[in-house]
Amino acid sequence: MAFGLPGAPALRVPEHIGRIENELGERDMRRSRLLAAMILSVVGAALAIGGYAWLALGTFQVPLPDALQGEAPGSLVSVERTGRYPRIAVQQVINAAALPDPWEIDNGITKYLLRYRTTNYDGESVIASGLLALPTQGIPDAVISYQHGTSTSRAHAPSQPGLGEGLFLAAAVAGRGNVLVAPDYIGLGESRDLHPYLHTATAVSTCRDLLKAARAFVEQERGAWPGKLFLVGFSQGGHATLALHQALERNPETGFEVTASAPCAGAFFMNEISFPQALTGATFSHSVYLGYAANSYARIYGEPLDTLLRAPYAETVPQLFDGGHTGEDLAAGLPAAPRDLFTSEFLAAYESGAPHWFTRAFTDNSLPPARLRAPVRFYYGDADVDVLPEEALRMAAAMQGLGSDAKAVSVGAYEHDPSALRAIPAALKWFEEF
Repeated sequence: MAFGLPGAPALRVPEHIGRIENELGERDMRRSRLLAAMILSVVGAALAIGGYAWLALGTFQVPLPDALQGEAPGSLVSVERTGRYPRIAVQQVINAAALPDPWEIDNGITKYLLRYRTTNYDGESVIASGLLALPTQGIPDAVISYQHGTSTSRAHAPSQPGLGEGLFLAAAVAGRGNVLVAPDYIGLGESRDLHPYLHTATAVSTCRDLLKAARAFVEQERGAWPGKLFLVGFSQGGHATLALHQALERNPETGFEVTASAPCAGAFFMNEISFPQALTGATFSHSVYLGYAANSYARIYGEPLDTLLRAPYAETVPQLFDGGHTGEDLAAGLPAAPRDLFTSEFLAAYESGAPHWFTRAFTDNSLPPARLRAPVRFYYGDADVDVLPEEALRMAAAMQGLGSDAKAVSVGAYEHDPSALRAIPAALKWFEEF
């Protein structure tokens, strides 16, 4: 349903996860751990680039005119410049990731942290954060909105400092002359609210409202908002990407016409495919996905956790998923077998096909196939057991049947996390064909 994460060897965590743990120490469970491991190898080289290093240092507030601020969803609250990198340093970041194919950079980048208003699951206005990255020169060619995958740590969201996912995506996108917009989501980054994990409505509002906030700032800084909009996301972000694409076509808004989208390793049929697969415990990450979803849906739908999770997890799960815990904390606090999270009553109801609020929540947040105007490519790894290839294959076939330009694209025999370093660059190169 989302991303692999670290765990103790006794939990039989895949070898590549354990290797990254040894290199990086405490890391979140999402893909940025893998990207960060590669990017760390460039630190020495980047610091050796004469007088360039100082350009990336220092965070400062960017003055905003009153016209860009307000109380409506999508209004800016504040903007901070969080880094400026010359082209040679940006190329080094990309080179360190060891992508399968060359990725040439033609621009330096400037990163910003945007705080903006959006709407939470309960209809209340909240402040969320996200990353904006711009090429340092020229008029940007297009806007690429990137939706990240499962993360349990606020500190590892795209807008946050460090040599992780945010910097890599900023380099790959803005370094090629485009605008990068990457929401942290509610509850991550600068937000201290509950993260509404895999909740379609809040995923859409959070992503759409960041696009509005980013457009206002980009128009002020560069004079124009590019006319092409591309959407890409991995795992949880694959779900958010397709949901956002459907919403933007269902309720069109000037400036946000989708040119193409690429949901990668996304969970779409959550009650039919994702949940049954997560119950198998094929990877320790399955316990994390289910604990995260249980905590999220119980709050959103107003249901007691002890009607789903057995002791002690009904009490400890809300603490583990408060945005401040690491992958090691989750490995220590969750069972290796995901079925051990649940009460015997719930498991019996599920196996007999009886209704339950948890499975209804999965059904409510699954994404129905839809006929879309803009083309869609569903990237997946053949060896992915976190999110089965069936998710992409089934959705692509269903959308083709409705008349959409939709295709499922295999990136090869890769597991979940490694497939990200094939799928995301492949999606970005496909976007350049437009």
